[in-house]
Amino acid sequence: MTEQEALVALNMLPGIGSVTALRLKERFGSFAALFDLSERDFASVRSVGTGRAARFASEFGNVPYKEEIERASRSGVQLVTLLNDEYPLLLKEISDPPLCLYVAGEPKILNQSGCAVIGTRHATLYGKETARRFGYQLAAAGYSVISGFARGIDTEAHMGAVQADGVTVAVLGSALDKMYPQENKKFAGELIEKGSAIITEYPFGRQADRQTFPQRNRIVSGMSRGVLVIESPLRSGTLITVGQALEQGRVVMAVPGRVDSRTSMGSNRLIREGARLVTSVDDVLEELQDLFAAVRSEAEPASVALSGGAGARSVKDGAGRVLAPRPEQTLSSEESSVLKHISDEGSYADSIVRESGLETGKVNSVLVSLQIKRLIKTHPGGLFKRII
Repeated sequence: MTEQEALVALNMLPGIGSVTALRLKERFGSFAALFDLSERDFASVRSVGTGRAARFASEFGNVPYKEEIERASRSGVQLVTLLNDEYPLLLKEISDPPLCLYVAGEPKILNQSGCAVIGTRHATLYGKETARRFGYQLAAAGYSVISGFARGIDTEAHMGAVQADGVTVAVLGSALDKMYPQENKKFAGELIEKGSAIITEYPFGRQADRQTFPQRNRIVSGMSRGVLVIESPLRSGTLITVGQALEQGRVVMAVPGRVDSRTSMGSNRLIREGARLVTSVDDVLEELQDLFAAVRSEAEPASVALSGGAGARSVKDGAGRVLAPRPEQTLSSEESSVLKHISDEGSYADSIVRESGLETGKVNSVLVSLQIKRLIKTHPGGLFKRII
């Protein structure tokens, strides 16, 4: 068994996950080595435990990975694992990257700089037109448009990108042979024919369900430089994606909607909490280019100049050139208090609650707001650190 085959096989196993797989690989030296382990070997890993060890020892020896690889080949589907050059570099940075991606279409575009465009399935006419326009303009500007291929905002964004003769990546919450929604099947063929891609981490035969969509969302945000929200109610899978984007350090933007529309309450609230208000594609491009400049500056001697309000900042390189200017941000008293109680080494939410005197619910809400404003970032274990 090769390492490539081992990753395909591991991805087919329910309940293993990339975090566990990577931990086992670190312990035993390779992914392929895991398929020769005994129950005792698995049990020796503290995070596995005796219950899962017995299941792993049984399941690892019966994975029909060769049949899966042959089926992918017959179907024109490429299996892109963590070992392949085509695997999205940004996606490797998240805490739980997929072990394997099933790619229908052009895998080379998976590393093109992209922006996610997401929103409700129950979009209004305004939302659909806006999503298609932004999808078109982002693709025309050279960005890959990334979304979840769902009804409503997702589909419109994909369609806009295709109409612009640009590229788009549709991330499914099901297997490629169990495409959901079914009405998008014809469009899927057009999308692939025009040089874009449809991807999923799910092996053949996996139906979409309530668990697969939140899992899918981490890939949508993980592949993207930024996430643009167009119409989202207060309770929505869109906001789950936003939460994942914040954990991954992605910039969050939102288009304002009608104040009396349920479909816009979530996106309007994001703006109130500090998401970048977007009214044109120029706003998105400015934010993404700002982001690229900030990334470039990390490779050079840099200084951070603070001016104006608490959130105003601009990044300069060693020659004094401003690389990533930031608009001045106004912080609420609660935001200022929470930010003040995040130490240079980082702080956990419970210590911020104690030191700030604010209620737990208020602190959690403010922490989300500060992440949206890109003033703090979440690190493994729930540690919050200032970005500057």
